[in-house]
Amino acid sequence: MTNKTEIPINKSKTALLLILPLLALIFGPLIYFSPETFFSESPDDLEKTRLSAMVVGIAGLILTIMIVRKWLSQKTGLTIDASGITDISNASYTGLIEWTDITSIEGKKVGPIKLIILHTNQPEKYINKAKKMAIRQMKKNLQFYNSPLLIVSSRLKMNYDDLLELIRTEFEKSKGQSNQS
Repeated sequence: MTNKTEIPINKSKTALLLILPLLALIFGPLIYFSPETFFSESPDDLEKTRLSAMVVGIAGLILTIMIVRKWLSQKTGLTIDASGITDISNASYTGLIEWTDITSIEGKKVGPIKLIILHTNQPEKYINKAKKMAIRQMKKNLQFYNSPLLIVSSRLKMNYDDLLELIRTEFEKSKGQSNQS
Protein backbone atom coordinates (compact mmCIF):
# COMPACT_ATOMS: atom_id res chain seq x y z
CA MET A 1 0.00 0.00 0.00
CA THR A 2 1.53 3.26 -1.06
CA ASN A 3 -1.23 5.75 -0.39
CA LYS A 4 -2.81 6.95 2.78
CA THR A 5 -6.56 6.94 3.45
CA GLU A 6 -7.89 9.46 5.94
CA ILE A 7 -11.47 9.26 7.20
CA PRO A 8 -12.77 12.29 9.12
CA ILE A 9 -14.84 12.21 12.29
CA ASN A 10 -18.58 12.55 11.74
CA LYS A 11 -19.13 16.02 13.24
CA SER A 12 -22.94 15.90 13.15
CA LYS A 13 -23.04 12.73 15.26
CA THR A 14 -20.46 14.18 17.63
CA ALA A 15 -22.66 17.25 18.05
CA LEU A 16 -25.58 15.01 19.03
CA LEU A 17 -23.46 13.63 21.87
CA LEU A 18 -23.53 17.12 23.41
CA ILE A 19 -27.21 16.97 24.35
CA LEU A 20 -26.90 15.01 27.59
CA PRO A 21 -23.82 16.82 28.98
CA LEU A 22 -25.37 20.18 28.15
CA LEU A 23 -28.55 19.23 30.00
CA ALA A 24 -26.44 18.20 33.01
CA LEU A 25 -24.50 21.47 32.76
CA ILE A 26 -27.76 23.47 32.74
CA PHE A 27 -29.77 21.56 35.33
CA GLY A 28 -26.89 20.87 37.76
CA PRO A 29 -26.50 24.53 38.80
CA LEU A 30 -30.28 25.14 38.67
CA ILE A 31 -30.90 22.30 41.11
CA TYR A 32 -27.92 23.31 43.27
CA PHE A 33 -29.16 26.89 43.77
CA SER A 34 -32.84 26.00 44.05
CA PRO A 35 -33.21 22.36 45.18
CA GLU A 36 -36.57 22.95 46.88
CA THR A 37 -38.07 23.75 43.48
CA PHE A 38 -37.26 20.29 42.21
CA PHE A 39 -37.38 18.01 45.28
CA SER A 40 -38.73 17.67 48.84
CA GLU A 41 -37.88 20.30 51.43
CA SER A 42 -36.29 18.15 54.16
CA PRO A 43 -32.99 19.87 55.18
CA ASP A 44 -31.12 16.56 54.98
CA ASP A 45 -32.54 15.87 51.50
CA LEU A 46 -31.65 19.37 50.32
CA GLU A 47 -27.97 18.91 51.14
CA LYS A 48 -27.85 15.54 49.37
CA THR A 49 -29.65 17.11 46.42
CA ARG A 50 -27.19 20.01 46.31
CA LEU A 51 -24.21 17.65 46.43
CA SER A 52 -25.68 15.48 43.67
CA ALA A 53 -26.45 18.56 41.57
CA MET A 54 -22.86 19.80 41.97
CA VAL A 55 -21.47 16.43 40.83
CA VAL A 56 -23.86 16.33 37.84
CA GLY A 57 -22.98 19.91 36.88
CA ILE A 58 -19.22 19.27 37.06
CA ALA A 59 -19.54 16.02 35.10
CA GLY A 60 -21.62 17.87 32.49
CA LEU A 61 -18.97 20.56 32.21
CA ILE A 62 -16.12 18.07 31.80
CA LEU A 63 -18.00 16.01 29.20
CA THR A 64 -19.06 19.12 27.30
CA ILE A 65 -15.45 20.34 27.13
CA MET A 66 -14.21 16.93 25.96
CA ILE A 67 -16.87 16.59 23.25
CA VAL A 68 -16.45 20.17 22.00
CA ARG A 69 -12.67 19.70 21.81
CA LYS A 70 -13.12 16.53 19.74
CA TRP A 71 -15.73 18.27 17.59
CA LEU A 72 -13.48 21.26 16.89
CA SER A 73 -10.41 19.10 16.32
CA GLN A 74 -9.04 19.14 12.80
CA LYS A 75 -7.47 15.70 13.25
CA THR A 76 -8.53 12.83 11.05
CA GLY A 77 -10.69 10.23 12.82
CA LEU A 78 -9.06 7.19 11.20
CA THR A 79 -5.93 6.86 9.08
CA ILE A 80 -5.04 3.74 7.11
CA ASP A 81 -1.57 3.55 5.58
CA ALA A 82 1.28 1.14 4.88
CA SER A 83 2.15 0.92 8.60
CA GLY A 84 -1.33 0.13 9.86
CA ILE A 85 -4.39 1.85 11.31
CA THR A 86 -4.47 4.92 13.52
CA ASP A 87 -7.90 5.49 15.10
CA ILE A 88 -8.41 8.64 17.16
CA SER A 89 -12.21 8.58 16.97
CA ASN A 90 -12.29 6.17 19.89
CA ALA A 91 -11.80 7.10 23.56
CA SER A 92 -9.32 4.23 23.91
CA TYR A 93 -6.90 5.74 21.41
CA THR A 94 -3.65 3.77 21.40
CA GLY A 95 -1.88 5.27 18.42
CA LEU A 96 -0.79 3.18 15.47
CA ILE A 97 -2.06 -0.39 15.28
CA GLU A 98 0.50 -2.11 13.11
CA TRP A 99 -0.57 -4.50 10.36
CA THR A 100 1.99 -7.02 11.62
CA ASP A 101 0.16 -7.18 14.97
CA ILE A 102 -3.28 -7.76 13.43
CA THR A 103 -4.20 -11.43 12.98
CA SER A 104 -7.77 -11.01 11.69
CA ILE A 105 -10.56 -8.49 11.21
CA GLU A 106 -14.13 -9.15 12.28
CA GLY A 107 -17.30 -7.16 11.72
CA LYS A 108 -19.87 -7.43 14.49
CA LYS A 109 -23.22 -5.82 15.26
CA VAL A 110 -24.05 -5.39 18.94
CA GLY A 111 -27.57 -4.00 19.06
CA PRO A 112 -27.53 -0.75 17.09
CA ILE A 113 -23.74 -0.45 17.31
CA LYS A 114 -21.59 -1.76 14.47
CA LEU A 115 -18.04 -2.68 15.48
CA ILE A 116 -14.91 -3.60 13.60
CA ILE A 117 -12.80 -5.83 15.81
CA LEU A 118 -9.08 -5.92 15.09
CA HIS A 119 -7.81 -9.19 16.53
CA THR A 120 -4.18 -8.97 17.55
CA ASN A 121 -1.42 -11.30 18.65
CA GLN A 122 -0.21 -8.65 21.12
CA PRO A 123 -3.21 -7.37 23.12
CA GLU A 124 -1.12 -6.33 26.13
CA LYS A 125 1.06 -4.09 23.93
CA TYR A 126 -1.97 -1.99 23.02
CA ILE A 127 -3.54 -2.07 26.48
CA ASN A 128 -0.28 -0.78 27.95
CA LYS A 129 -0.09 2.01 25.33
CA ALA A 130 -3.63 3.24 26.10
CA LYS A 131 -4.50 6.24 28.24
CA LYS A 132 -5.07 5.32 31.89
CA MET A 133 -8.81 6.03 31.58
CA ALA A 134 -9.14 3.56 28.70
CA ILE A 135 -7.22 0.60 30.11
CA ARG A 136 -10.19 -0.86 31.99
CA GLN A 137 -12.43 -0.63 28.92
CA MET A 138 -9.80 -2.25 26.73
CA LYS A 139 -9.48 -5.14 29.19
CA LYS A 140 -13.27 -5.58 29.05
CA ASN A 141 -13.10 -5.52 25.25
CA LEU A 142 -10.47 -8.26 25.42
CA GLN A 143 -12.77 -10.37 27.61
CA PHE A 144 -15.91 -9.86 25.51
CA TYR A 145 -14.50 -9.69 21.98
CA ASN A 146 -11.10 -11.42 22.35
CA SER A 147 -9.42 -8.18 21.35
CA PRO A 148 -8.89 -4.80 23.01
CA LEU A 149 -9.00 -3.03 19.63
CA LEU A 150 -12.43 -1.92 18.40
CA ILE A 151 -13.41 0.63 15.77
CA VAL A 152 -16.91 2.09 16.13
CA SER A 153 -17.84 3.13 12.60
CA SER A 154 -20.69 5.46 13.63
CA ARG A 155 -18.14 8.02 14.81
CA LEU A 156 -16.64 8.25 11.33
CA LYS A 157 -17.79 9.77 8.04
CA MET A 158 -17.89 6.47 6.21
CA ASN A 159 -20.47 3.74 5.85
CA TYR A 160 -19.83 0.69 8.08
CA ASP A 161 -19.79 -1.85 5.25
CA ASP A 162 -17.46 0.29 3.12
CA LEU A 163 -15.11 0.85 6.06
CA LEU A 164 -15.01 -2.85 6.92
CA GLU A 165 -14.29 -3.74 3.29
CA LEU A 166 -11.55 -1.07 3.05
CA ILE A 167 -9.82 -2.29 6.22
CA ARG A 168 -10.01 -5.93 5.10
CA THR A 169 -8.65 -5.07 1.66
CA GLU A 170 -5.73 -3.08 3.06
CA PHE A 171 -5.03 -5.83 5.62
CA GLU A 172 -4.84 -8.42 2.82
CA LYS A 173 -2.53 -6.12 0.81
CA SER A 174 -0.25 -5.70 3.82
CA LYS A 175 -0.11 -9.48 4.35
CA GLY A 176 0.75 -9.94 0.67
CA GLN A 177 3.58 -7.40 0.94
CA SER A 178 4.97 -8.99 4.11
CA ASN A 179 4.98 -12.43 2.45
CA GLN A 180 7.02 -11.03 -0.47
CA SER A 181 9.68 -9.59 1.84
